[in-house]
Amino acid sequence: MKRILLTFAALSLLLCLSAEVRSLWVLPWNIQSPQAIDQMIADAVYAHQNEIMLEVRYRADALYTPNRLNTDFANPEPRSYILTDDGFDPLAYAIDRASAHQIKVQAWVIVFNATPLDPKLVLGNHIYKHHPEWITYNEQAQRMRSSKQFGYYIDPGIPAVQDYLLDIFSDIVSGYPALDGFHLDYVRYPDTAWGYHPISKQRYASEGKGLSWNQWRMLQVTEFVTKCRDRIKSINPQIMLSAAVIADIYDARNSYAQDWYSWLQQGLIDRAYPMAYQQNYDIFVSQMQQMSRHCDPASIVVGIRAWDIQGRSLITYTDQRYCLDDVAKRIQAIREYGFAGIALFSYEGLRVGNAISYLGDLCYFLAPELDCQPLLSRAAIGYLSPEPSRSAEQSQTPATQKATLGPHSLEASFRAEQDMYYIHLNIPQEGRWLWELQDENQRRVYHRYRYYCKGENEDYWDGLLKDNGLISDGKYTLILDSGTDIYQTDVYLNKLRP
Repeated sequence: MKRILLTFAALSLLLCLSAEVRSLWVLPWNIQSPQAIDQMIADAVYAHQNEIMLEVRYRADALYTPNRLNTDFANPEPRSYILTDDGFDPLAYAIDRASAHQIKVQAWVIVFNATPLDPKLVLGNHIYKHHPEWITYNEQAQRMRSSKQFGYYIDPGIPAVQDYLLDIFSDIVSGYPALDGFHLDYVRYPDTAWGYHPISKQRYASEGKGLSWNQWRMLQVTEFVTKCRDRIKSINPQIMLSAAVIADIYDARNSYAQDWYSWLQQGLIDRAYPMAYQQNYDIFVSQMQQMSRHCDPASIVVGIRAWDIQGRSLITYTDQRYCLDDVAKRIQAIREYGFAGIALFSYEGLRVGNAISYLGDLCYFLAPELDCQPLLSRAAIGYLSPEPSRSAEQSQTPATQKATLGPHSLEASFRAEQDMYYIHLNIPQEGRWLWELQDENQRRVYHRYRYYCKGENEDYWDGLLKDNGLISDGKYTLILDSGTDIYQTDVYLNKLRP
């Protein structure tokens, strides 16, 4: 049975969302082992993400292999304390695993923030031990303390600082030619109180004629970004240069000397990731309006808050705190403004309570351009507690039924396990599918869009209907529609355990 389902508008939406950047900021603690990276990649695939930004230079340390392919650029930075001393290379491993699913990888590096906050860790930090003379000062000629702004900063106005960082970054790019992007973070001053290093003050006195102090500070940061672009593009012309930036341009320029609008307008970076972490939705929208008026939205991926300040799961819905509904509302607004995509900070925050899976169902119903490795069930990759024993009622779930409608046979079955239905599907062709459940009166009770690979797929559903009620047990008709072919079969649902 054939039919044309997609109108031109629907097709345009499909193409738009499939090209949308869907990015995760991944902290160093989530890439400490092959198992952790495998879990992260599986989560990203299941939530239909197509880009990951791996923090591989945390605070002047390496979660990668320095001078991996050559020694063209000096890189004395030590292996990060976050890793064990077993030689494991998180960046190389993640690139290999992500490429199998067509997920792009950016190497995320911290720029001018040089040390951790913990004083015990500061003592062993490479910059603190070997280049304490680079740490910035305030106007009273006092050197910065680590308790300010999450660690010591090195001063952007010192030429030796910029040269040092350029060599480190050049080594990473040359050592990993398969990288899709290089992502700058903390490419700014700590705030207005800092930047008064004696060398910077001397340079301003001799070179800053006609510039205010803050204009000169902005020039130092912009010149570094320019040099970084020139250097890494000379090594790998195809690599994307991006930056995490302060969302509000007034604050970015006047508090942090980060004139990222000009970076985009001059082509110094390929893409900006403004950190729009405001919990106040009206402020969030005003920041997007400001960005869209002054920059090409196609060059901006909006970063949004995806964590709970007390470490709780975002899927716990209350009226009093930020939750998945707030994340989803922001994602919708970003799409309406036509930005290039969404970046979620952070993967760590979304892991709690498996919120990343729920967010995937809620907001990313169209998958990016994934390859067709078999999808893993949530139980198989450790989302749930060990499989519970099945009740007598659950054990009576009928065996797989075959559909008779369409040119291919379709196998489909449901099984209930505690708080989740697992749907086993044998899909005849890769693509975007609409599946729906109809009751015995042929009324649609639930539907969703999913991207499936050809062959065996295991999906899942919490049994919640659009009105937040739980579906009743009984016999239903499962209909799957690829847009050209329709398949149907009867299925039996047993009640989930509370």
